Amino acid sequence: MVSEVPSRTNSGWTSTPLRSILQKTSVRDRPDLQLLSVLRSRGVIRRNFDKSENHNFIPDDLSNYKVVEQGDLVINKMKAWSGSVGVSRFDGIVSPAYIVCKVRGCNPSFLNLLLRSDPLMNEFARHSDGVRVGQWDLSPQALKVIRVAIPSIEDQEGIVRYLDNAELRIARAIQAKSKATKLLREARDSMINELVLGDSLSRGNSVDSGIPGIGMVPKHWRLVRAKYVWRPKNIRSKTGDEERLSVSSMSGIVPRSSKKVTMFEAVSYVGHKVVEPGDLVINSLWAWATGLGVSRHHGLVSPVYGVYELRPESESDLTYLNYLLRSNAIQWQFQVQSKGIWRSRLQLSDDAFFRIVIPLPPLSEQISIASLISSRIAGLDAAINAAEHEIILLREYRTRLIADVVTGQKDVRAEAADLPDVDPLELAQVLSGTIAIGDDVDEEVSVDAD
Repeated sequence: MVSEVPSRTNSGWTSTPLRSILQKTSVRDRPDLQLLSVLRSRGVIRRNFDKSENHNFIPDDLSNYKVVEQGDLVINKMKAWSGSVGVSRFDGIVSPAYIVCKVRGCNPSFLNLLLRSDPLMNEFARHSDGVRVGQWDLSPQALKVIRVAIPSIEDQEGIVRYLDNAELRIARAIQAKSKATKLLREARDSMINELVLGDSLSRGNSVDSGIPGIGMVPKHWRLVRAKYVWRPKNIRSKTGDEERLSVSSMSGIVPRSSKKVTMFEAVSYVGHKVVEPGDLVINSLWAWATGLGVSRHHGLVSPVYGVYELRPESESDLTYLNYLLRSNAIQWQFQVQSKGIWRSRLQLSDDAFFRIVIPLPPLSEQISIASLISSRIAGLDAAINAAEHEIILLREYRTRLIADVVTGQKDVRAEAADLPDVDPLELAQVLSGTIAIGDDVDEEVSVDAD
């Protein structure tokens, strides 16, 4: 079935199948070239040849990898539906599973904007098939049956100029708000780190814990291993219908629906671990990067996550423990106890978690410290949430604007004529600085390791 992206096809816009402007190429045997990849957020990027720094397997022999030249279109056919498509600014090589095409009769920058817009992602999703999300292969017929409307080359250049200028303005606004958010988070974390081990008055009679990160603690506090505070919990879902939860490095345990997750979906959630309010959840691969937290929600997490409940005899306050375990005071131990070859895949086992030493004040003092922290950071939390919401709105506006312009719903020819050309390197640098909030960085921690 032929499908067409909704477009305005008058005023010189021509409806055409993608195959008429794309020519597949499969040149290989250039293992000396730069290794490239395609990300949803940034399009085609250079990858690090150091295999210890890569998350995915890279074979020793790269001779079968496909050659990409500057201006070629690259499609990760397993993730085209999520926007893993882009025109390359580099020469290099990509996985043999990727689709590489020469662009004919079309401005490559315009095509890059068009194919990474929401209407095209929806089309790629319609023409992708597989067992579960994240493993949907783009149909070999997709480039033949998907039709797009293409304006004249002159109008394509005007659209690129208009959107480059718009993206530059939006990216700079996001950058400024991201910087403010980062400073607010640093202030918040600093305040928690200072208060979670007791205020200056309670440290008057203190002793050295002997543990990096914890340092001095009030003399009347206990130092106990995690195994005396938490015990493992392994309740599995019988229906898989509970709300799915994610572990975010920034937010702790949150409903998955509140995060922008485009990674793997399980075929069935039967057998996934059930989480109740008050349970501690640890993403075992990201514990070293604060991929953990005490849940306030009922729901499901990946079966490979650690789920723990308080021991009744531990005399512990959950709010205090949540602040403590997500603070710098404990992070050194999580990093040391997590084992693995790659930093991004260091794994924390149950036994390793139970070896971690936790400073425990008397229960009444835990409650007081938690209450003090909550009151001190309330204003910072409100400011962070407001700034992040503004960033979300800016990104949504950018997405809608691009979709409207590249499909001809918004005519920008008159405005584009008066705009200057944007330096592509400047735009790339500014855009690369807007990834930090709500995109790949936090998403990698928050997705389930199904």
